[in-house]
Order: sequence, then structure tokens, then C-alpha cells
Amino acid sequence: MKKFLTVLPLLLVAGPAFAAEGGNMGSGITMGLAVLGGALGQGMAAKGMYESVSRNPQAAGKLNAPFYVGLAFIESLCLFALVVAFQIAG
Repeated sequence: MKKFLTVLPLLLVAGPAFAAEGGNMGSGITMGLAVLGGALGQGMAAKGMYESVSRNPQAAGKLNAPFYVGLAFIESLCLFALVVAFQIAG
């Protein structure tokens, strides 16, 4: 019990100290998750396009424009997450 009463004030003071740095941690987690999701989405889109072109090579010209537009939309979500991360960090 004596050890607990010795450590208790330190635990009570440590909370606000770590909470002050929570914005930086939140922005890091935000960017990490956004980049992870964006990379997986772009990889799956590329996989789908390359599989369809390997089945039907004549369709490659028709698939290029929608593929790049889709990649731009996926990347825009990562850029929006970057803006949110900057807002969280302050």
C-alpha cells in the first residue's frame, strides 16, 4: 500500500503531461492509417486492372483513363487525411 501511495501522485501528474502531446500522436496515427488504406486500395486497383488486361489485351486502351482517375481519387483521400493530420497537430 505504501508503494501505491508513493506512485499515485506521479500517475496523476503524468496524465496531463502525456495528453499535451496527444495531438502529435493522433496526427501520426491518422497519417499512418490513411497511407495504409491508400496503398492497399491502389494495390488492389492495379491488381484488378492488370488482371483484366492480361485476360483481354485489347481492353488496355479503354481501361487506362478510368484506372488513373480511380488512382487519383484514392490518392486524394490520403491528401485529405494529411490536411486532417495538420489540423489535429495544430
